[in-house]
Amino acid sequence: MNTPDFSGIDPLRVPEARRRVAALNEYLSLPNPSSNDTLRIAASIGLSRSQFCRLARVWRDHQDASLLVVGKRGPANRKYNVDQRAVSIAQELLAEAGPTASLALIAPQIEKRCAEAGISPPARSTINNYIKAARAGTAAPAAGPPRIVVGRMWFHIPITAAGSDDMPTLLTAVLLPERIVVAHGISADPLSPPSVNDLIDRLAGVSSSDSEARELLLDPDDRRVGSEALARAGLGSTRSYNRSVQRELSKAFGGSLGPLAVIHQRGMARPATKRVITRHDEPLPVENAMEIIENAVLSHNASICMAPVRFSLAPY
Repeated sequence: MNTPDFSGIDPLRVPEARRRVAALNEYLSLPNPSSNDTLRIAASIGLSRSQFCRLARVWRDHQDASLLVVGKRGPANRKYNVDQRAVSIAQELLAEAGPTASLALIAPQIEKRCAEAGISPPARSTINNYIKAARAGTAAPAAGPPRIVVGRMWFHIPITAAGSDDMPTLLTAVLLPERIVVAHGISADPLSPPSVNDLIDRLAGVSSSDSEARELLLDPDDRRVGSEALARAGLGSTRSYNRSVQRELSKAFGGSLGPLAVIHQRGMARPATKRVITRHDEPLPVENAMEIIENAVLSHNASICMAPVRFSLAPY
């Protein structure tokens, strides 16, 4: 029997899919399942007889685990009462400008075209959402000069035995404008966050002294706690970045890392607001959540179709 493929299923629903596959395989392995067999196995996974028989037919015909559970929820589709003509204008100008377009550049153009057409333009926050969606769907480089940004991403992945404020965190060093993750650390334990010193040591380990020098951008707290590693790397003179590193990452990644949705602001990363909302969803063991995030990093980097980028580190 072939091993089921769970890769296209929401990670929170994989445990339920596994249970259903096991129950269906048990049922289909019976030479002549009785009515009692059907009821017993259906009850073991919380389904009625009719629901179970339907899934048995689907599994027998397709052997596709993604058909056994509810699919991923689609993205929010609120229109915010934006005139469809204004949406079309925004999409047209964004397509012309490409995913590297900035809000400051594109918003005035959209507003001007809408005014000429006699319609209200989308709010700038809505235009920014359009820009983020365009960036999330492309491997195109971000805007700006070559640099390395150190910052964080948070993920709404419920974890078993985790506290109410526990949320998986990815500390990452990203090459911009290429958007390549070159060093990272992951933790789901608020008492043991990813180490900035370890990240800088790893970053220095993959740098090359005879390559293009890139400024290292760190916020004040990370520069302070990472001072030992900065000194080891010859970057003791590095200053704190005078703008937001999280904004740099948000502009570059557009809210997603590989297949995972990303929170870029710590204040918005509130686990209590993201509960398991259907019985198909299930909190994951820590090791599974860490593996999912690790795979998302690999998936993202694989989507950047270019040769490896060599670099050296320079103080900001």
